[in-house]
Amino acid sequence: MGRGLLMPVLIVALVLAGCGRASRHGVRVGIEQIASIAAEGRLMADDLARGATKTTFVRVHGSELSAQAEHEAEKLNDNPAAPDARQAIPSAISLASDIGGAIDDLRTSPQDRVKARITEHKLGVWADAAAKLAKTL
Repeated sequence: MGRGLLMPVLIVALVLAGCGRASRHGVRVGIEQIASIAAEGRLMADDLARGATKTTFVRVHGSELSAQAEHEAEKLNDNPAAPDARQAIPSAISLASDIGGAIDDLRTSPQDRVKARITEHKLGVWADAAAKLAKTL
């Protein structure tokens, strides 16, 4: 094979070898998204605890947020990750599950201000944990 043909073949081979694997960056972005969802859920929980939001909003927006958390967990689970990014995935999936569940709990009992305050705290802790996890990548 001539030198002129060898370089394009190598480039194509390298590109194809990388397909289907989430890079450290891709995993980090997914985990940052989970942190963002938790932070937004925390704001919603705070509003709920203060009586500053409507039940309809909590149910509709909460549904969107918990679905986003589930979607991020599914993406992290389904896409094979590069070896240097794999260690963070189980923790990220667990955080996404906890976050989505807490937001769903807000939707179920939007009139419970005490529970909303407790959930606000939990979502803040999980948002911080996800952000720290993302920084490891």
